[in-house]
Formats: sequence, structure tokens, C-alpha cells
Amino acid sequence: MDEYIIGLDSGTSGIKAVVFDKWGTELSKAERTLRAYCEEESWYEEEFEEIWEKAKDCIREAAAGFDKNSIIGIGITAQGDGLWLFDEKLRPIRKGCCFCDGRGAEQFEKWGEDGTAEEVFRRAGTRIFTGNQPCILKWMDQYAPEELEKAKYCLHLKDALFAYLTGKISTDTTDQSLVFLDMRTGRYDPELFRYYGLEKYLEKYPSVVHSWENKELILPEMAQELQISENVMVTGGPMDVAACALGAGVIEEGECCSIIGTAALHEMVISEPCKDTIFAGMTVFHAVQDRWLRLMASLAGTPNLEWLLGILGERLTIPARENNATVYEYAEQLVNKSPIGANGVIYHPYLLAGGERAPFTDPNARADFIGISVKNTIEDLVRACYEGVAYAMCDCYNHMPIPVKKITLCGGGTSSSTWCQMFADVLGKEVLIVEGKELGARGAAMNNGVVQGIYCDFKDAVEHTVKTDKVYIPDMKKHSVYQRFFRLYKKAYEDMPTTWALRHEVMKM
Repeated sequence: MDEYIIGLDSGTSGIKAVVFDKWGTELSKAERTLRAYCEEESWYEEEFEEIWEKAKDCIREAAAGFDKNSIIGIGITAQGDGLWLFDEKLRPIRKGCCFCDGRGAEQFEKWGEDGTAEEVFRRAGTRIFTGNQPCILKWMDQYAPEELEKAKYCLHLKDALFAYLTGKISTDTTDQSLVFLDMRTGRYDPELFRYYGLEKYLEKYPSVVHSWENKELILPEMAQELQISENVMVTGGPMDVAACALGAGVIEEGECCSIIGTAALHEMVISEPCKDTIFAGMTVFHAVQDRWLRLMASLAGTPNLEWLLGILGERLTIPARENNATVYEYAEQLVNKSPIGANGVIYHPYLLAGGERAPFTDPNARADFIGISVKNTIEDLVRACYEGVAYAMCDCYNHMPIPVKKITLCGGGTSSSTWCQMFADVLGKEVLIVEGKELGARGAAMNNGVVQGIYCDFKDAVEHTVKTDKVYIPDMKKHSVYQRFFRLYKKAYEDMPTTWALRHEVMKM
């Protein structure tokens, strides 16, 4: 009988369960959208109960066409950062704070001013940001201490899903890298908790292991409810960025992966942590032993395009319909009607509540168009939006610690061939697309396969499952033109922090 593994991937906007065979082929998928709660300007929360019910729905639906005994594993990945509080009976204390939550901005600024941020970076290789657990936990300590008092466990989202499926409360080094671990041993670093003034909460943190060690059989009652075998092995991890890198085959030093989704995460595999002095981005454990990921975890992702197309509304939907095209297909037509540089319009893609976190860190950063004049058109605005995300990517790769060997793209943004070619041209480097759409879920399933002995190791898993689909070759003449406009993009945002700070103060009045 053939054997299959489910990759469960809970992102920011949706959750999905994907069934894979041992060759990494996607055989079945079920997905659900998730609701966000933004009760304050800088808040971004989700209900764990909703995520859990939809997770079960997805697993049941994805597995429905298979013999129950053929499903041998469930690998879990999810959005990292954020904070999910649970009581002693594993009941949620409140809505979960997501990675793009910005409520910790005040504390973030204090830690920047008093030198804590630099001390943390030297010790952990991460420039702390509002969406990291320390900032959110400190906010809770100051403004919602009664909820922290009730909490028995401080978890990440995938840890909560793992606990509900198995009854085991644990976490893995990929998630917990941000920002509580000794980056060499993978153990909690009490000194970091002391830096944050959060020592008393260390006891609320679960045991931490590597993702290939974070395993447990499914609870019998859960197997019955999901209509799968009681012998299913569940693995917790790696977190989404490491899972996507693994699912894309990015495991060797110098190899890079860009995840173009709700955020735009640009990551490079390194063999030693905390060796560079680039005071930006993050460092996390990779799923692969003796490998780490250096991340420039920009928030400049696909919501920028979704927002712009939504704002333009019928100015796009009507002509798209007339051209027998989707709104996204029509948007690509518009991009190609505007020249490189969008006739002088520059867009800064800092749209999410948390501002921007790489390669610079400013929770007050907000999106803007500059350079608009009466001659500009919708085509220019749409192209500027595409280019803004590409410039943000280029900015991140310019801050990586070692030379780039190769870049693989994944995430929703790869569905746009225009954008992929633009990324190659702006970077001046080849970019690869691998076969398959659900690389995060595949990475979680690959980790599960290594744990169960289907693959000898992670290199063997990559050789079995990852195949190149497309290669985008850069046009170096276009690259030269893009670099001129990139300098303008960079100089413009470098002049904005005072304005962003003033806006933040005005909005509080």
C-alpha cells in the first residue's frame, strides 16, 4: 500500500492541508480562509478556535479520498512570531497576536534607545521587531497582566495545533529562535529573558527541541474524529519560513529563498550564526542540522497589490471583464504598458500594521506613492506597486552576509510571470521556480518523512521531491535602468522616518 503524508500549513490569511506522496507530489488539497481582527490600528489578531476547527475540516477533506491507513503522518507548519496564550487546560486566553501585530512599538522603541536591541542582536543575530514575542509579551505584561497571569503556556501557532492533535506541549528551534534561544545550542538563553525584563515568564515556555525531534503519535480520539489511523505520526515544525526553504530545496550555504506572500521573506542559508554585523533582519535555526537561515523578513508582500487593485475597483474590473481576463491578468497588461520607473512614480510597500522590519526596522513606516503628477496613469500606479515590492526585495538581498549562490521564489507572488521576471531584472540574478505550489506544507511533510525514515536525511528528501519548473534570466540592460530608480526608492524612504513618527503621534491624538 502506498503511504502519504499531510502537510498542514496555517498562514496569516488561510489554512490548508495538502496530501503528498514520497516524491513530493501534491495529490489533494483543502483550504479555508481565516478572519483577521484589527480592533486597534496596530493590532492584528486571529481566533485560535476558528483556526483549529478549520484545520480539522481541511485534514478530513484532504484525506477523504485515501485509505485511512495510507496516511502515515501529519507535518505542521504555521506563521511564526506572534503570541498565543493558553491556560492549564489548553484553552485560549484571548485571540492570538500574529507576526504583523504592531502593539509592541512603544517597547520596541525603548529597547532601541537603551541598547537592548543591539545586545540582543549580538547574542541572537536578530534585530528585534514588534511582532516578535518579547515585544508582545512585554505589552501584555504592561497592559493585560491579568491575562498573562491566567496563561500557563506561551506558544506559537504551530505549537498549539501540535498540542491539540497530540496532547504534547512543546516547541521547536525554528520558531523559538525569535528571540529566546542560544543560537548555537538551541536551548533557552536566560540572559535574553533578563534583557527583556521577562524572566518570570520563562516558566510558561514549553520544552524546545529541533523540528526533527518534535514528534508524537496522534491522540486516538483525534484520529477517530479526523477519520484517519491512530498510527499517524505528527511532527511540529519547522515554522513557515524554514518549511518553505526546505520545500524549495534550499538547504546549502549561500542558497536563498524568497517567499512572496502576506509578508515578503528573503532568506539565506548560512553555516554559522551570529557572525555578521548587519544590524537588520533575523537569524533562525533551519530545519536542517547545522544550518541556520539569515532572514530579511520584510513586510512588503502581496497585500500591496491586493489593496491597490481593490481600491481601483471598477476601473479595473470592468475593462478586465471586457478583455476576458481576471483582474490580476489585466493588471499585468497594465504593468507592461508603463515603462521601467513607472514614469517617475515610486511606491513604498509598507502597508501592514507593523510597518517594516527589514532591511530597516520602523513600526511607524507606512506605504506611500511619491512622484505623482498629472501625466501619470493607472498603468503607472500599478507598475509602481509591482516595482516597489521588487525594490524591497533587492534592498533585502543587498544586506545579506555572504554572496548569493541561487535564488528560489515561492509563495503566491510566483503566479505572476511579470513579477518573477521583474524580480530577476531588478536583482540582476537568475531566479528559479520549483514544481509545486504548496512549498511550506511540503517542507513540513518532508520533515515528517525524515522523522519516519522515508528519507535518509534532508538532502535525500530534497533529491526525491524538489524539481525545477522555470528559470527567469535577468535582462542586464533593464537591470541597469532599474538600479537608477532603486536609488531613488531607497533615498526616499531614508528621508521618511521623521514624517512617519509625526504621523504616528498625530494619529494618537
